[in-house]
Amino acid sequence: MTTFTLADFNDAPAADVTPELEAVFGSAPLAVSVADARPFTSVDALVDAASSLLAAQPESEVLAAVNAHPPIGGSVSVGSRSASEQAGATESADLDAVRELQPTYREHFGWNFLIKAAGRSSAEIRAELERRLTVDPAEEWLFSISQLDAINGLRLRGTVND
Repeated sequence: MTTFTLADFNDAPAADVTPELEAVFGSAPLAVSVADARPFTSVDALVDAASSLLAAQPESEVLAAVNAHPPIGGSVSVGSRSASEQAGATESADLDAVRELQPTYREHFGWNFLIKAAGRSSAEIRAELERRLTVDPAEEWLFSISQLDAINGLRLRGTVND
């Protein structure tokens, strides 16, 4: 996981930043779009642009980006972005329930359960998963996109700093 100052990010060749952005977003097309939109005046401007560019992606690409995220409590690489984001979801009966409910969620909605796990406990994640299993698919899709956008912003801020 490479980190950049904003100046280095803006000045680096696209070939250097695009793979890092793809790891952030789980989407090659979004990574290319963000790299092509440089330079940015601030990290906030970068995050805002990434959000707008995510909204402009075809639904199939957004779905692929959602599904690029590993299940909460599943196997993740040590030191990966997902591992650090899920650190608050420690082993517990709640995390076991989350693991058990995620296949039901995927079968019901057709995509992976996605939540910005950073700063949340296993109990909070479980409660949110249980709540979201009761909502309309169109509403849940919009919420999943908002969670993807929040995760992207968190990861961008960890990758590029002022």
